[in-house]
Amino acid sequence: STAETYVLEFASWIITVGHGIGAMIMGAIYPLTVVCGIHHMYNVIEAGMLASDGVNIWMPIASAANFAQGAACLAVGLKARNYKTKSISIPSALSAALGITEPAIFGVNLRFFRPFICGAAGGACGALYASIVGLGATGTGVTGIFGLLLCLNDPLNYIIMFLISAGVAFALTWMFGYKDKDLEESKK
Repeated sequence: STAETYVLEFASWIITVGHGIGAMIMGAIYPLTVVCGIHHMYNVIEAGMLASDGVNIWMPIASAANFAQGAACLAVGLKARNYKTKSISIPSALSAALGITEPAIFGVNLRFFRPFICGAAGGACGALYASIVGLGATGTGVTGIFGLLLCLNDPLNYIIMFLISAGVAFALTWMFGYKDKDLEESKK
């Protein structure tokens, strides 16, 4: 509980005071909080933002991270020759695009590790863009493609943020994050 409070205070401080760099850091490390199972604590930040300013700047950061992990997972699925890897990766990537990243993170990206790092880089880039353009949501609880419904005041920038985070993560994973020999090494 104490650790969660410190993480929550740090996240709130860094995305409001840290400007673009803070958003970039949180876009990169958000998936780590998913791994730890404490990512729902950010609902407190979102509710506070909506109550004070009427704008939730956290949701686009989380969406950028989710899109990026999904795109990294998709790159693995499209590049893999192993049927089992493909059959896990492609549906998991779709799930992440809809805001549920656990299948992509735990089923694919952490398994091969480098896709997880490439996804973090993509999330950082998308979150930086969202911060620079001042992207915000009018509600809470929804990320991914459906998050567009909360960003109807600026849908173009939400789509651009999606393309940046997904594009960077996909490209990095395709080039550096996954090789079929990873599957053989993981079996040893």
